[in-house]
Amino acid sequence: MTILAKEVEIIPIQENLAGELGKEIYYECAFCGKRMAVPTFSGNLCDKLSGENYYCGFCLRHGFNTRNNKNVLLLTFRNVFNHYYQERYVNPIVVTKKMYLAEIKEYVTAHIQTGLLNPVFYYDPSSFLWFVDFSRVGRGNKKLKVNDVLKTVVNILACFNLKNNITSFSICTFYEKYETAIRKFYATRYRPADKRILSPSVITTNQHDYGPFSPELFTPNIY
Repeated sequence: MTILAKEVEIIPIQENLAGELGKEIYYECAFCGKRMAVPTFSGNLCDKLSGENYYCGFCLRHGFNTRNNKNVLLLTFRNVFNHYYQERYVNPIVVTKKMYLAEIKEYVTAHIQTGLLNPVFYYDPSSFLWFVDFSRVGRGNKKLKVNDVLKTVVNILACFNLKNNITSFSICTFYEKYETAIRKFYATRYRPADKRILSPSVITTNQHDYGPFSPELFTPNIY
């Protein structure tokens, strides 16, 4: 039997499945607070797994939609990237050396590699958020010590070369903001209702608090 070739129509992915893959819906994660545009197909899957509240794909993959999320501390260092980007790349003042975007990307990469050396640290590249699982931090033989968490924070801060890159800045004071909040969370699982993410501002002379940092500058907009 001879099979005759038949012309095949190529349908762009945006139009495939009746537009299900191409259309996007905006969601806000009930745990990490990330606002994102999610393709309809993926959004529907996350919605089915989420239950009453919507959770992003990252939180669902790591089980942060369960009651155990009370043991997870969210923290970030993106205010450092924000400072570098605004003060050293976009609007560098005369007394400071301009920082190139490639340099900032190197700091981002270095802090990721350093943080992931600690197995209780999870990283979401689409939001620059770190998730620290304190259910595996404690006094047991098979648990890490809270000092192991603090050492990771110190090592991450060391990646940024803060002393040379930010003038009139106390690294110790900046670190203490992380340490105080981390120790309090470890002891009480306390997370302020209006500050679900531990994100100290880098406030120095002639600097403004720029607010949320845009991760799209350095990472793909994944969800």
